[in-house]
Amino acid sequence: MSTAAGKASPGRLVSLGEIVGTHGVAGLLRFHPYSDAIAALTPPRTVYLQRRPAGDATAWEPRRLAAAKAHGKLVLLRFDELATIEAASPLIGMVLAVSEDTLPAAAPGEYYAYQLEGLEVVTDKGDRLGIVHHLIPTGSNEVLVVRDGEREHLIPVIADVVRRVDLGAHQIVIQPLEGLLD
Repeated sequence: MSTAAGKASPGRLVSLGEIVGTHGVAGLLRFHPYSDAIAALTPPRTVYLQRRPAGDATAWEPRRLAAAKAHGKLVLLRFDELATIEAASPLIGMVLAVSEDTLPAAAPGEYYAYQLEGLEVVTDKGDRLGIVHHLIPTGSNEVLVVRDGEREHLIPVIADVVRRVDLGAHQIVIQPLEGLLD
């Protein structure tokens, strides 16, 4: 597979977060990760940037990441070719992604949020609730946004609720707490 420009495609890209501002005057950028993304940002590496909204899969722009450092809830990024605030400012608002095949392996029993999107959610009694549309990070745990037509359920990703994730069967089995599905 190749892009319109004839360059090799990076394969499936996984969005990790958004560039939200600059930091200082030397080209550092403030990055807001969707989850704990610092492990996937080990430089030097190629990352991909895209301005939202963009529907064109070839609109991802490759950039060489030179440095990434945790800074509170944010991550400070430096790119090889950006040495001034003026050069870095146009990247504010861009989504940063990495190639799926470069992500660190998830620990046993753990999953990346993007792997759960599109999975069917059923109760332990076999009732179908819908499909995972996306996840919401809350700080203490993730929340699955499960949709079935007009109906939507918010399912906390906690051990008391999520009983089994089966990526091969494209299914998540939950045991709903009292009142969760009301």
